Amino acid sequence: MTRIDLYHPWHLLALLVLMTVLSPGNANDAQNRASAISAALQEQLLLADALSIQPRPDWALLRQVYGNYNHRLLWHTPFGQLDEAGTALKQYIRDVAGVGLEPALYHAANINRYRTDDPVQQQVRDDLLLTDGFLRLARHLAEGQLDPTTVDPLWKIPMERIDSTGLLDQAVISLNPVSVLESLNPQNRGYQALLRVLSDYRRIASKGGWSPLPESPLLRPGEQNDLVPLLRQRLRVTGQLEEQAPPLDILTYDPDLQRAVERFQQAHGLKQDGIIGPQTRAALNVSVEQRIAQIESNLERWRWLPQRLGDRYILVNIGGYLVQLVEHDQVRLESRSIIGRPMRYTPSFSARATHLVLNPTWTVPRRIAVEDLLPAQRRDSEYLLRKNIQIQQRQGDQWVSQDPAMIDWGTFNRNNFPFRLQQSPGDGNSLGRIKFHMPNPYAIYLHDTPAKGLFSHPVRDFSSGCVRVEGIQDLARQLLVSEPETISLFSDRLASRQSSYFKLPEPIDIYLVYFTAWMDPETGIQFRPDIYDLDRPLMLSLRQLSPSQDKQFAHRETEPISIAN
Repeated sequence: MTRIDLYHPWHLLALLVLMTVLSPGNANDAQNRASAISAALQEQLLLADALSIQPRPDWALLRQVYGNYNHRLLWHTPFGQLDEAGTALKQYIRDVAGVGLEPALYHAANINRYRTDDPVQQQVRDDLLLTDGFLRLARHLAEGQLDPTTVDPLWKIPMERIDSTGLLDQAVISLNPVSVLESLNPQNRGYQALLRVLSDYRRIASKGGWSPLPESPLLRPGEQNDLVPLLRQRLRVTGQLEEQAPPLDILTYDPDLQRAVERFQQAHGLKQDGIIGPQTRAALNVSVEQRIAQIESNLERWRWLPQRLGDRYILVNIGGYLVQLVEHDQVRLESRSIIGRPMRYTPSFSARATHLVLNPTWTVPRRIAVEDLLPAQRRDSEYLLRKNIQIQQRQGDQWVSQDPAMIDWGTFNRNNFPFRLQQSPGDGNSLGRIKFHMPNPYAIYLHDTPAKGLFSHPVRDFSSGCVRVEGIQDLARQLLVSEPETISLFSDRLASRQSSYFKLPEPIDIYLVYFTAWMDPETGIQFRPDIYDLDRPLMLSLRQLSPSQDKQFAHRETEPISIAN
């Protein structure tokens, strides 16, 4: 046994400290302090509704939480100091701008702000604010800051709710609140890349952003114009122009500048012709603050999505006119798409595809039948016949074919139209050769199209809601690639021209999401016009959560900018 030398000064000091701690007086002091903290907690929770703290804490939830912990502090030591977990949580809240959120929403400015002469009251106040900050931050990271149904009428993806108090218990027990919060931050590569772009644009804003270009006639490559130096500077700020040496003539629109302009146009979904016209100038003149708000709005949409999208899924980027096959968070295949026009929009929703329909028959939706095909048939009595569309009318419990020449089309309108229109399989079928069978309440599907020339347009909102996919056969084959025999059977059935269902080896989830800003790994940040006018209310609602921030730019016109890789 080790012998303790009571005459050694350090051993003697340790013994005195231990005796002091274990003395009856100190035990009573600790008990009195715990009682004082408990009483102060209950008092502040009782009188909380009279406190003018902004943002307003969820006092009802805090009463429940601290009641479960017998009115003990969660983030302080018994001696009143902020403990290691509380210190880490406080710092994480201060740094939460790094994940695209506003620190003030989580009491970053309030902690230690409301000073009192009573240290116990101060510790209680700070502990309550840290807990409320944790609970709110957990919800915002996992669910988003806003309820999507209140700001986006086209958002139909169910929200995954979290148990914030259960996560708080986990954080308190593990003494690691930061780890718990970080686990809630979306880990998707697209979200993380957009966060880095947000940081870049905030850095640009801190340096003054960029100046708008003045109105001028069309500026074409090779021309000389006083606008050219301003254009060079504008494109340097966001990285499209990286000049190795000063231009020989600062007023000449040279090939280097033209390539930079075309990169900018690509990043904004504009025609890549190098001409500075009204649309390109409008995109160049959108302020850095507006772009930051646009990025923040799209980060919010990522948070509305489920935490786990799956190892393999299809992402339809509605605002970007793109369809992506994603495997293990990597884009394996990307295709251009055509989406619904604003009056016949494509909503954000999710569905699961289990089958492909090869050489499909198209049953015309009633709205299209009465608004589009009926007027066309009135103008041209051969229209439906040329389109290979069959007319059927219900007789009893069956649909019976009708001769279009025997129908007086002028007597029918949207209110009394009794027919069902079906287009037979074939090269002219509006669904093309393949349709994804993905049951949903909106009757919206991914499908082929005979009008393949429309994919060359930069803005592709031509459909009545469904998503037309360029190269859909490649997408279908990619889903069958693990089974060569299945691919062979698929090709045979497709070539037969007979309509049939073809089961996928594995069902695949499809997410249709309205994005207007995203990061392309090859071409950099991409921005698109807000064709459904969904960004503006989202931007404004996010800004209203932080009343201290300047909200003026949220009301500016949202014309479609870009930071390059």
